Amino acid sequence: MSKPSSSGLTPSGGGRVDFAAVKRAVDVVAVIQSRGVELRREGQDWLGLCPFHADTRPSLRVTPAKGLWRCMSPACGAAGNAIQFVAKKENLSDREAAVRLLGSLPGVQTAARLEKKASARPAVAVPPNVAADLLHRVAGFYQRVLFKDRVGLDYLASRNLADPAMLEGFRVGYCNGTLKTALPPSGEILAHLQSLGVLNAKGNEVFYGRVVVPIVDAQGVVVGLYGRKVEGPGAKLPTDSAPHLYLSGGHRAAFNAPAATHAARVVLVESILDALSVWQSGERAVVPLYGAEGWTQHHEELVRTTEAREILLALDNDAAGRAATERLRAHLSPLAARVAVRVLAWPEGAKDANHFFSSRQDANAEFAALVAAAEPTAGEKTALPAAEEKTEPRENGFALVWPTRRYEVIAVERQGVARMKATVKAHGAEAGRFHVETVELYSARARRVFAAEVARLFRLPPEITEADLGKILVAAERHVADAARVRSAAAPVSESDQADAVKLGKSADLVGEIHRDLQRLGIVGEDHNRLLLYLGLTSRKMADPLAVQILSSSGAGKSHLQDAVLSLCPEEDLIKLTSLSNQALFYKGEDSLRHKCLAVEEVAGAVGARYAVRNLISAKKLTIETTVKNPLSGKMETQVNTVHGPTAVFETTTQPDTDPETKSRYLVIAVDESAEQTRAILEKQRQGHTLPALVAQQERAAVRRRHHAFQRLLRPLPVVNPLEPLLRYGDERLTTRRDQPKYLNLILAVAFLHQLQRPVKHHPALGDYIEATLDDVAIVNELAVELFASDELSAPSRRLAELIAGQVGAWAAAQNHGWEKVAWTRRQLREAIKWSEARLRLHLDELVRLEYVQPLCGGYGSAFRYRLLVSPEAIQTGSRALPGIKSVEEVRQAANLAGQTPNLAGQNGHLAGTSQPAFARSKTPVLPLKNGHTRPHLASVGGEHLALNGRHP
Repeated sequence: MSKPSSSGLTPSGGGRVDFAAVKRAVDVVAVIQSRGVELRREGQDWLGLCPFHADTRPSLRVTPAKGLWRCMSPACGAAGNAIQFVAKKENLSDREAAVRLLGSLPGVQTAARLEKKASARPAVAVPPNVAADLLHRVAGFYQRVLFKDRVGLDYLASRNLADPAMLEGFRVGYCNGTLKTALPPSGEILAHLQSLGVLNAKGNEVFYGRVVVPIVDAQGVVVGLYGRKVEGPGAKLPTDSAPHLYLSGGHRAAFNAPAATHAARVVLVESILDALSVWQSGERAVVPLYGAEGWTQHHEELVRTTEAREILLALDNDAAGRAATERLRAHLSPLAARVAVRVLAWPEGAKDANHFFSSRQDANAEFAALVAAAEPTAGEKTALPAAEEKTEPRENGFALVWPTRRYEVIAVERQGVARMKATVKAHGAEAGRFHVETVELYSARARRVFAAEVARLFRLPPEITEADLGKILVAAERHVADAARVRSAAAPVSESDQADAVKLGKSADLVGEIHRDLQRLGIVGEDHNRLLLYLGLTSRKMADPLAVQILSSSGAGKSHLQDAVLSLCPEEDLIKLTSLSNQALFYKGEDSLRHKCLAVEEVAGAVGARYAVRNLISAKKLTIETTVKNPLSGKMETQVNTVHGPTAVFETTTQPDTDPETKSRYLVIAVDESAEQTRAILEKQRQGHTLPALVAQQERAAVRRRHHAFQRLLRPLPVVNPLEPLLRYGDERLTTRRDQPKYLNLILAVAFLHQLQRPVKHHPALGDYIEATLDDVAIVNELAVELFASDELSAPSRRLAELIAGQVGAWAAAQNHGWEKVAWTRRQLREAIKWSEARLRLHLDELVRLEYVQPLCGGYGSAFRYRLLVSPEAIQTGSRALPGIKSVEEVRQAANLAGQTPNLAGQNGHLAGTSQPAFARSKTPVLPLKNGHTRPHLASVGGEHLALNGRHP
């Protein structure tokens, strides 16, 4: 007599069977459904068609709480428990039915197997719901391991089984022995996994060194696992190990059977890997046997309930496979009245389906020809081709369509590498029935929940709708990738625009052309600022792009200036943001910021992201580690996301107290807030609706097209500056450590802008490159007057200091005493210089903080008064000094001494032998002043400070 198991159940072998224990251990609903009866929930019970009489209305009522079933039809009246259902359905005695149910329970082994494993610990009975949950989680763990340990993935690729949709849809995984590290060292979970056969008696993984494929039933529940031994590189098992391994306890479902239930054609193959190969070819309704002798009752139920009009036998091309083919053909002959049974003949040299698809270049087309050549037996009806899904493009998404179901997918959004959302609307065959939901496509749980809802809508097994969601996921990834390519790809450029862009890039007066085009866009004045912003957007293609911050009072026009210049950047390279949350940049796509312009409208809208933006500028990439919960072990694991630069950054602010970290990374410029600039803007506004102004607005589109085409012509070439060792930057202040690199990088940006005019040189290590010239140094020296002034004041505060100095001088003269005795209130100063209270208070605070102005306490009820701490002469003459920058003439003389003269001039510069920069000889001055005059050129300027000693002709 067999030894009872720890569950109280006794297997077959002549011993006693505990019927009560069997009834407690099995799920009566699952037992009845596994015998081909469809059930649907009604309250606490389930209803279905009774299999024991010709039932046309659901009369079979199953009550799982009591473990009983009953046919409500007076013509039948059959009733009983799960054991009695199996006995009646399969013509068995109650004892035989109980033994059969006992053998199908996960973790309960037959007496013969127990005798063979006498040394093993007694099996622990695992409740069906616990078994299903554990096997589901184990399959998910192995699925994640497949993409972490590439041994399994490489093996599948060697067998041409790397289709992402296939791997995702069938949850293919790999066992490398790490499951036990995610489990508790002891306890119920460990005991259950041993009883299920996932772990052996020693706690080791049974499927170690194998690719693992879960087997699910009609309800989508994992009821088994299949393991294929990995062979070749990375193999962990000895060569004599069994190639195929299944979870103990017997086969409890036919693999991929739900997909064949409603298909027009079902393909039968021998193994699961064969089935995956055929699935990749487009034949989705493919079901494997469990070997040549592996025809089970589940396959029997499938062929008798399927709606298919054709069954194609594609078993192995060997003696066992051919014999099995003949047996199956004879066995299925009674179905000939409704199903055509056909035999596929593999070509010579093809051992099986997987070998065929992995050894041929155009296997899909050859397989289609083999299917067409498989003639039906005489008297069999010809089947219709299997229905395939179709993809239809839609606005903001796409649709996947089958004959009986349709999914409309819109608003697909990918957030980094870990999240992708989409709104999916499922339409059934009946008009007006649909289900719509926003689904996190990278969440297996979210997909399963949605698939379960849609399965009820379509009246299909959840396995089919889960496979649909896998296809939607793959199509969504393709949609996102295509959309990204469209955004990043340069828009088509007409021949005329390209010719115009080449002409612009090779113009001897390129900078002057840029200035004139920026004026056409409506920018008034701001000559230095607009050129610097244009250099910034051009530098996005450089290895170290510029970062620019625009400082001005509210309403001064900083956003208009930034937007107007950045409108000349191609759309695919520009990212404009109004607000930016703390970690938003960390979760962007890996290359979404590479060689792009990132423009933030106002620093106040991105305060939390300052750290991320600074690191993007300096480190050229962002990396973040986040924690996620391991669904099997409950442990927290880390996930890394990296976003690559380099990126050109632009932002605006109203705050003058720029912190040192920002100053070290940004070129800080200030909008011209002078009265002269205000008058020029007002005059421009009064001409906005005149006929010439409206005509000019129509021409702006052509200006933008011209510059978009020009920007797309620029190549990401390195720039070499042979003049760099000859340059000089003052060392009196510590801030020169941060300013000199910006000065040198600005010279590279100017050279990069002129690359169409420079000869492209080549170095074996560096590749193609261009060189900077004296022309570039001259242009940057002009910009340096505005950018690198020697005092620490912001530009608006420096302007206020100059106004105060002038006004104090006037008050001192009127009062006939020295400037140091002049004191004033904020109201007096506001009325004198015509500044607003908010603007004056903001910048006066900076002057007080930096000790240019001292507040004097007033008496009770009287206003504060202020006085200057620095002489008006010092403010007016010293604030624009440049710390030791060499003039162009000094650099030329040093180059002549070094013998570098032939390499100094640009293509259009001809600088050798002349004392004037190339841009100074152009028809339009490079940097015109707002009053129509021009900046003094720097060719003859020497010494420690730049003197205003001339004008351009």
